Amino acid sequence: MSFSTFRFFRFGALLAPALLIMTSTLGADVFLDWNQIACEVFKQDVEFQNPGLSSRSMAIMNLAMYDAVNGITPRYQPFYGHQAPPTQASREAAAIQAAYHVLSSNYPSQRNYLDEALAASFNGLPSDTATTNGIDYGEQIAEDILNIRATDGFQNTVHYSPSGEIGRWEPDPLNTDQQAWGPEWGQIDLFGLDEISTVYPVQGPELTSQEYTDAFYEVKELGAKNSSTRTEEQTEIAYFWAYDRSGMGTPLRLYNDVLREVAENQNNDLLDNSRLFAMSSTAIADAGIVAWNSKFDFDLWRPVSGIRRADLDGNDDTEADPTWEPLGSPGGTAPDGSSINNFTPPFPTFLSGHATFGTALFRSMENFYGTDEIAFEIRSEEMPDQLRSFERFSDAAAENGRSRVYLGIHWKFDDTIARQVGSEIADEIARDHFQPIPEPSSFLLALISTLLLIHRARSCRR
Repeated sequence: MSFSTFRFFRFGALLAPALLIMTSTLGADVFLDWNQIACEVFKQDVEFQNPGLSSRSMAIMNLAMYDAVNGITPRYQPFYGHQAPPTQASREAAAIQAAYHVLSSNYPSQRNYLDEALAASFNGLPSDTATTNGIDYGEQIAEDILNIRATDGFQNTVHYSPSGEIGRWEPDPLNTDQQAWGPEWGQIDLFGLDEISTVYPVQGPELTSQEYTDAFYEVKELGAKNSSTRTEEQTEIAYFWAYDRSGMGTPLRLYNDVLREVAENQNNDLLDNSRLFAMSSTAIADAGIVAWNSKFDFDLWRPVSGIRRADLDGNDDTEADPTWEPLGSPGGTAPDGSSINNFTPPFPTFLSGHATFGTALFRSMENFYGTDEIAFEIRSEEMPDQLRSFERFSDAAAENGRSRVYLGIHWKFDDTIARQVGSEIADEIARDHFQPIPEPSSFLLALISTLLLIHRARSCRR
């Protein structure tokens, strides 16, 4: 199996496998447990460590768990069609097996870790017919969805070479061996959206426009390596949300940490979590597809290129700085112990994948809970000593997107337009999928009420 991977991830230090999650830390909720396990897999498996594959795998896993749980106890609409479950089947066993089967299929090198996690997760479940039936049903659901997605285009290869034209993407001049990642990702099959056109962004500003000029000078000052205007907190924000370097498992890990934190704090039950995690991860996966389609469609250069070559952009108001360096995504240390330069990610800038992913997540949580005003706190492995607090989901989405300007790797409009698109994606997913199924009692009451209204109307006409 051949996958395109981030060139820069190959240079990072390969972290030792994380300690296995033991039985004492499992069992509160299988969605919380297995999303945490998935995040460890994303961190350990450096070979497939890119945001496209992470978001795709997360969506497939959570959809398999969702369809398994809701197939046994229908509360929400199924996402895919499956055979009916056995009369006796454990929801927990089905969800565990579905998650395991997806992850072990997509990340075969992590099989030993996943086998241990599976055994720990099953520990405490009764050895009875319901558990056995649940395992079989979860396996079948996962296999169904893996078969559906097997031909979604994720293994396709699309040739891309930088055009060399002014305003178009080129490798980071500070890391010239970069190869563009993801020209094919925007072409894979969507998960929940019907058409990409319904949420597609308008074109970004022209290089000669005032909007571009304003964005140019903002990132030139705020995002510079040795900026005199970026505050200490803005620098912390830049690194806090990064998760670009090898061994961090992509930003999807941090977004999933947020999702688990909020779900646990809100005391969701199993079926609520099935909907929350499936809805959010579906929106995130489609956000990645839309963002990467836009990136290689518009093919816009990054600030490090635009600022260094501003004398060629046709804009008399932009002043070039051939030596300008961004703060950059954290480089880290190579396996041989040598230092790796901070870098600009290896793909075009518009839309910001970070802002599209993050907003799809936070808007999905707002849609699920019916309010933006839920307070939460999160930590980041990039800045372990930092605890950031938010009163609203939208505040976190704004900070996440804005962090890329502080790093000097995105223009302002990459973020602001991406947040609009991410919100639209989440709204469409929430509107078209994962809706509650009316309870039989509610349906019966509605039917009785309708019959009574008909009877009264007929009585009035007599």
